[in-house]
Amino acid sequence: PVESDVSIMAKRPMTPPPLQGPTAKEKKYDRQLRLWAATGQQALEEAHVLLLNSGPGVVGVEILKNLILPGVGSFTIVDEAEVAEEDLGINFFLTDESLGKPRADETCNYLTELNPDVREYQQLFGRTGHA
Repeated sequence: PVESDVSIMAKRPMTPPPLQGPTAKEKKYDRQLRLWAATGQQALEEAHVLLLNSGPGVVGVEILKNLILPGVGSFTIVDEAEVAEEDLGINFFLTDESLGKPRADETCNYLTELNPDVREYQQLFGRTGHA
């Protein structure tokens, strides 16, 4: 007796299609995606955070860092101060070379190094509000 093609195929083990691994973005943001899923990550990536600094602003900068690492869309720092000696001991994103320069500029420069996926940033300083 001749077996039909269907019965031959039924006897062959079926190999599942190859699985595709996670994308680079999924690998990078794995912890966040597990926590708040793709919709939460998308909301973060579409967000724009404004930090109004008065004083050293170390708490605000730390919070901003914790939003930049998981991929906040963009941020703005409004700070009219220049970097002073006392800033160096409390703001991790300032160095000796930052002394006398606009604190918003210097902080933004280092924050943006943390995550190249942060698409844009702005820093405003001085009483006129122009960068």
